[in-house]
Amino acid sequence: MSIPELNRRARPQQARSQATVERVLLVSAELLEEVGVNGFNTNLLARRVGVGVRAIYRYFPNKWAILVALAEGFGELERTWVGDLKHPSGADLQASIDRAIDGYYEGAKRRPGYAALRAAAQASPELRLVDERSNRALQEDLAAGLRDFGVKLDDRQLRTLCLVIIETANRLLDLALQAEPEEAARIVTELKRMLLAFLQLYVTE
Repeated sequence: MSIPELNRRARPQQARSQATVERVLLVSAELLEEVGVNGFNTNLLARRVGVGVRAIYRYFPNKWAILVALAEGFGELERTWVGDLKHPSGADLQASIDRAIDGYYEGAKRRPGYAALRAAAQASPELRLVDERSNRALQEDLAAGLRDFGVKLDDRQLRTLCLVIIETANRLLDLALQAEPEEAARIVTELKRMLLAFLQLYVTE
């Protein structure tokens, strides 16, 4: 199966066109929340936005290009949800873990379409590419934060450590986003405990 074209056809220059693209992405997230990736299509999207389908295709060649653009925007938001991973003055390791995990989880819960897109990325090569890029950015942030906490590993070991943390946290937080509230709270709590125990093997405060 070939991977469809993922790039936008045009970057709008005029304010009106920019507003149209922003609305397309906003409605896409809301629609994704309702119908999931399999039910999402450009005809339904065009009706929700209130434009002809040709207006959608002017900027996006297919539904995957829309979802990729949406995922790229979510990837930028993830870094703001997690926040600064450097060692804040007076904060201990547990407080820093809690702040990062809670920030991500609360931000993800509130964002329409985010959980559905994350779930779809598990089986979609198009979306996995975006996810991998976002993870690399988070790994760089985490590596800088762990250095600040006193982790004494060479660059290759530190990259591996960050990869394990990010991939493990992503998987468990994906489960939490799909779970009922009580179960989700338990998953988040156990993730924090696991990360604390793991990082205490490396952190020298």
